[in-house]
Amino acid sequence: MKKVTLAHRIEYALLMFVIFILRSMPLYVSSGFMGWLWRSIAPRLRRQKRAMEHLRLAFPEKSDDELYAITLDMWENLGRTFAEAVLADKIAKRMDELVEQPENYRLIVGEIKRSGGVIVSLHSGNWELGGAISSHNGFDCSVVMQKLKNPLVHDYMVRKRAETFSGGVFVKGDRAGMRALTSVSGGTAVAIMGDLRDRHGATIDFFGRPAPTNSFPARLARKKGAPLIALRIKRTRGIHFKVQAEIVPMPQSDAVEDDILQATIAEQAQFESWIREAPDQWMWAHRRWG
Repeated sequence: MKKVTLAHRIEYALLMFVIFILRSMPLYVSSGFMGWLWRSIAPRLRRQKRAMEHLRLAFPEKSDDELYAITLDMWENLGRTFAEAVLADKIAKRMDELVEQPENYRLIVGEIKRSGGVIVSLHSGNWELGGAISSHNGFDCSVVMQKLKNPLVHDYMVRKRAETFSGGVFVKGDRAGMRALTSVSGGTAVAIMGDLRDRHGATIDFFGRPAPTNSFPARLARKKGAPLIALRIKRTRGIHFKVQAEIVPMPQSDAVEDDILQATIAEQAQFESWIREAPDQWMWAHRRWG
């Protein structure tokens, strides 16, 4: 276990204070306040430069003023997502009011209940609500998450996610792949973020540039014979959302590795389409390509 330092303790105490304040407010106020705070502060931080660089490469036809406006909305979305993540229990109580779930998603839920599923999502809209939505729809969902640098914050986030991800929380580096493999079955899905750089992954074109990409979701779905489901939880306004999901075609040939690659390419193409539709809701500050 990583040693807990004084800096870790101070950071954790500040986080708990912020969460206490957020939980004392109405849900829409907490979300709006954190959105305003991040919109005001984040453009002055170092990751703003990376976000602008990525946007220039993805949308060369847009002016810097247009791209800067996208980053403002992006940071606001991130602030709102943080507040909503720690208040997910409040959203869960108002799920039918706040989260639109179209018919095609309900059909996919039925498929998950029959044969399980591998849900691959991206840092767009509010990606933290997946556990609450799956529980609301009556199926277990586990999640694979990155290990956080602060062990106290990490443990807190594991506990929070375990409240809604009833299938379990698997941390990368802790046999997460094997645990995810065994968790997929009828009525149980696993959720994996598929838009992060994976230097050991397949190099796939993303916004016209080669991007090292995690092919594990497609590999897991291919091995388990379960559907590979691309999913995002799009913010429609304020604290209102819409679930968008598509089953990614999975080739079934004798060339297993090529099947996995083709499915991953299709998955990333779906992500790119969603991001182009709502670029202000994706995290452009991630080191996706480099």
